[in-house]
Amino acid sequence: MSKIKLTGSNSGYVEIAAAADAGNLTFTMPTTGTALFGNGNNVISGITTFSQAIVLNSGAVVTGSSVFNDDVTFNGASYDVLWDKSDNQLEFGNNAKLSFGSSSDLQVSFDSANSLIAMNTGSLSIINYANNEDVKILSDNGSGGVTNYFEANGASGETRLYNYGNLKFKTTNTGAVVTGICTATSFSGSGENLTRTTQLSHRNVIINGDMRVAQRATSHNSSGYRTIDRFKMTAGGASHTLTQAQVDVASGTSPYVRGFRKAFSITNAGQNANNQAYAYILYEIEAQDIATSGWRYMYNTSGDDYITVSFWVKASVAQTYLFFIHTADGTTKEWNHLMSLSANAWTKVTIPIPGNSGITINNDNGVGLRLYWTAYLGDHYTSTGSVDQWVTHAGYTSRPDMGAGWWTTSNATFQLTGVQLEVGEQATPFEHRSLSEQLSRCYRYFQRVTSSDNYQWVSLVSFYSSSEIHGFLKHFETMRAVPTLSADTGANTFAVQRAGGAVAWSTGIIKNGGDTNITYFYRDGVTLGTSGQCGRCLTWTAGSNVLLDAEF
Repeated sequence: MSKIKLTGSNSGYVEIAAAADAGNLTFTMPTTGTALFGNGNNVISGITTFSQAIVLNSGAVVTGSSVFNDDVTFNGASYDVLWDKSDNQLEFGNNAKLSFGSSSDLQVSFDSANSLIAMNTGSLSIINYANNEDVKILSDNGSGGVTNYFEANGASGETRLYNYGNLKFKTTNTGAVVTGICTATSFSGSGENLTRTTQLSHRNVIINGDMRVAQRATSHNSSGYRTIDRFKMTAGGASHTLTQAQVDVASGTSPYVRGFRKAFSITNAGQNANNQAYAYILYEIEAQDIATSGWRYMYNTSGDDYITVSFWVKASVAQTYLFFIHTADGTTKEWNHLMSLSANAWTKVTIPIPGNSGITINNDNGVGLRLYWTAYLGDHYTSTGSVDQWVTHAGYTSRPDMGAGWWTTSNATFQLTGVQLEVGEQATPFEHRSLSEQLSRCYRYFQRVTSSDNYQWVSLVSFYSSSEIHGFLKHFETMRAVPTLSADTGANTFAVQRAGGAVAWSTGIIKNGGDTNITYFYRDGVTLGTSGQCGRCLTWTAGSNVLLDAEF
């Protein structure tokens, strides 16, 4: 067999032998030395098997099928791609990209930490043509495994979203189904076709939460119900000078732009240091208003087992303040919440409160819940009490410690407005009511019969005798309980005018009976009339008050 042997300066050579038998052409590589192929374009035709390394110093054109029997590495300028025979996979090094399109329009890559699918033009589609099959996205389940997060269901046509494998949202042929609580910053549209789970109006159990009604006065230096209806200041335990007042909310502030124009304010003018002192704003809710609100207070399994308290609060002293709520029936349960307030800044506070199996609320006209906004509570009444959970009331020390700077700061203020208590785990926007509706609701607890002017009608009266008158007051609204009647007793505060115009002065009127709808009164010593004669009772001095009080 004739051969052609090409030799060079190195010890290796290339041998080209005539084909003795039909079959493949075999190139026997030198064990050392230079490259097999030259610097020009080299062409290999037919099925070619390389049993050893081949070094190409220039381009190569391979026509036909080529078989690589081991790993193949494609060296990049910075990142390589490897066909790994043992792993049966094509392996892209970190930052090496798999790209598609004339301008690398679609790229798939991994940067040692994150994976990326990037599309530079057109739409990116993931298509599953298999009948009734799905497209799913799975991820970590929080416990070392994986679970479903997204599913396009080919059998039902539903798009499904999951939370740790639990279905929360799915589309249907009529809309969508949400499992759990749906929270949104806003909704558009009328919402007329929404299925109501809670009432839209009359959500707020609190009466006069915007502090607009103040029948008694706009300022007072004593504790109790003195100014804003349904809210009162309570203070004591040390020598103090505190003022409660209805004040204006400053224009442009966050509560103002949301429709709040009035606030309840308490101001200190000087206190003696005392760890038994206290000062707070108190609101008491009628028990039957809670019992019939829809709050399933004895359970805690779903969203309607919560009530949510929300309000705007501002203090002139930066510190931690205490809000707490406790029940009045059965075993007293208490919920404490600490608020960190900046100086002179309105803060919106929202407190979701779950039910508790130990809560008892009677369906009657007594107190059901008490809400306290505390400006100061001395450490005689506090300890390291639990916060944001129900605890059994164990005396005042079941409450947590709070800041003390407000009490010792002269002219410090504490202000409150926009109070809302509603059923549910989320706070809704404040339910603004008309002034007339708020006033009507306040009448259940307190009614001011006369105005601040003189010559105001009180009632028609009849002369029981020549010196004694009888009259009655029909209540504006049915009151919570039989009210107490109070009237100014100064000289000539009231007048009795009989038929014919004669006038006699009285030092007040006295309750003589009644119920939640009417109050009877009398006054003796008039010495003016004739038994059986009619007349009228009226205020004679400006500021003479007739008050009906059915507060707790």
